[in-house]
Parts: sequence; C-alpha cells; structure tokens
Amino acid sequence: MPLGLPWQSQQCNRRAAAAPPGINAPPENTCPCDGAATLHLQPTTAMYTHLTSVTLKTGEQMELGVVRCPDPSWGKQIMHLLGHKSRETRDHFAAAFAGPLDELETRFYIGTIGGFTATNVMIVGARGAGILGHVYTVPEHRQKGAYSQLMTVQMEDIRRAGYYTLTLGTGFEIHPYWIYHRFGFRSIDGTSGRMKWLASPNVEAQHFRPGATRVRPMRWDDWAQLNLLALQPVAPDDELPRSWTFRVKGQGSLEGTFQVLQRNLARKAPITALALESAHGATAGWAVLQPDDIAFGDGRLLDLYVHPAFRHDAGKLLDEMPWPERGRVAAYTTDPHGYRWAALRDAGFAPITELPHWMRRGETPVSLHVLTRGGS
Repeated sequence: MPLGLPWQSQQCNRRAAAAPPGINAPPENTCPCDGAATLHLQPTTAMYTHLTSVTLKTGEQMELGVVRCPDPSWGKQIMHLLGHKSRETRDHFAAAFAGPLDELETRFYIGTIGGFTATNVMIVGARGAGILGHVYTVPEHRQKGAYSQLMTVQMEDIRRAGYYTLTLGTGFEIHPYWIYHRFGFRSIDGTSGRMKWLASPNVEAQHFRPGATRVRPMRWDDWAQLNLLALQPVAPDDELPRSWTFRVKGQGSLEGTFQVLQRNLARKAPITALALESAHGATAGWAVLQPDDIAFGDGRLLDLYVHPAFRHDAGKLLDEMPWPERGRVAAYTTDPHGYRWAALRDAGFAPITELPHWMRRGETPVSLHVLTRGGS
C-alpha cells in the first residue's frame, strides 16, 4: 500500500479561492515557446488557492496564489511561460497537469498584476522533501521585487504543507543565488550553485535515520527524495561513481537526469528501476538495470547506490532485481572492500578487470573495477 504523504492528513485552513478578478486566458495565437511573453490566466475554482496580496516597489498590487496539479485548465496558461524548457521538463509539466504522477505533488506558485502573470516558481516533492525550480519573472516586471515577494509567501506555505527540505540548482554567487541565500538556502559545497534549504539543522539526520526498509519500483514521488540523497557528501569510504544512470560522479544533482529516466520508462525502454524506502518515508537507495551504452545495448549495466546508514540493505535491492535470462550484466566500483562490491559478489557478480587510475577522488587517482554476471 502506498505510503501517505505528510500533507494528506492535514486540512488547509485557507479557502480554495477562485483566481483574482480579471484573469483571462491567453490569446490563441500566442506562441507557447515565447518565454518572454506576458500571460493572461484563466479563472478556475478547482486547484487555485489565493494566498495573499502584496505591494511591489512600484506601488503595484500583486496577487499571490498556488496551483496544485493536476488541473488541465491551468496547463496551457502556465506552460506558456515555460515553453522554452527541455523536452523532458515539458513532458513532466504536461503529465502533471493532466493527472496524478504516483504520489508526487507539483505546485506552481504564481504572482499576477492586473490579471496578468508576472512571476512564478515550481515546487515538486513528496514525504517532506522538495525541489524548487523553474523560476521566471516576465521582463517588464523585473527589478520590482516581484519574485522575492512570491518566494516569501511560497516558503511560508511550503512549511505549512509539511516540507522540511528543498533543493535547487543555479549559478554560483550570481544574482538568483543571493536571493535563495537570503531565504536560507546554502551551497552544498561552497563552490557551486547546487543549494539546499533545511527547516532545522538536524533535518537530514532525522530523514535518513536507520530503520526498516522495503524495496519497490521507483516512482515519480522519489524525484526530490533521490535528489536529496544524491546531494549527500561523499563519505571517505564511498565507492565511485555514485550513479551512472544519473551522471553523478560523487556529490551532485539528478534533478534533470531523473526526468530523462522517467521519459525512458514511459516509452517502455528495457529499464528496471528500484527504490529502497525506509519506514520513515525516506528514499535511501536505488538500483537501476538498463542497457549498457558501452556495449551498444547488447549488455546490461547495473547502477547501485545506498545511503551510508542503509548500506546493510543494499543486497535487498539486488535480491528484487529481475536479472535477464541471457546476456551479461556489468557493474563498476572503485573499492574492492566496499558495500557495493560485497552486495555485487553476493548477487553473483565476479570481478573481470581493473582499470588503473581510471577516476579521481579529489586529486587522488583511483582504479575502476569491472564486475559482471551472466553468460553470453
């Protein structure tokens, strides 16, 4: 049975209001790929909640609210601002507005001036962890404090919704970086724009606290959870790379590559993606079996990573993996004494070669070990 989300048991004490007066649909001949165009929104009473009204630096009034997907009536209007995004991102938008994506919550916080959209931001997440992304302010409303006003209200609302951590990606120490910094986001490493907000200092320790686990298929609602996991620091005994699937060597973001995986799964690609979920609702590990690009798809590649507090359960992921009856499966690691190596050996993998000094841990060269299972 799917686990309930933290906010499903909470009753919102705000009235779900209709959109502010004067909000209309965009002209039919407006190009959805023109990210700089202004947008007239269509009224709805279904999923829009009016949050508050604010005054900008110019004296203009801006109405702030949140659209919670799914709600097809809002799809074209909001996607009109974000049509310049990647194909995988647009796929997520379309699917989120059309219907549920497992237990993922997709929220769009919007600010409107005179019935026109001025600024927006998206939050996706589940079980207390979220991703903040797709911030956009139309050019004629920049430098008015519009997004800062929206983010103030969005951060307050997201706390009420049960979120205790958010992640995002931006440029290091550019203007948006300092906006996020003002709201409590911090660089994960002090050198990049990969940032994280925690509701309290011990959030991550509580989130990843040890406990019972179960293995299940990876879902859309693992998106923010897995990103938080991928952004964890590299422990001294961590095996590299952290993930071939998500293109993360050590500590890094999988915000975009997760969408690529979901697109491939939706297209029925021969991929099996499993998640390790703790009794507390944390996604604590993954295992992905997919065609190996090095073998041009003739072989398979296994990708395995588990949070340090749950390494003893790495084998559970491999126990549930449906191994192919024919063909070889490869896996890679930099440490013949690590948990990944041990789990792979227990699952029938054997080392076949070592690539000396193939990768670097910081400035230190490390060898990459190749293990395989199965026959020709």
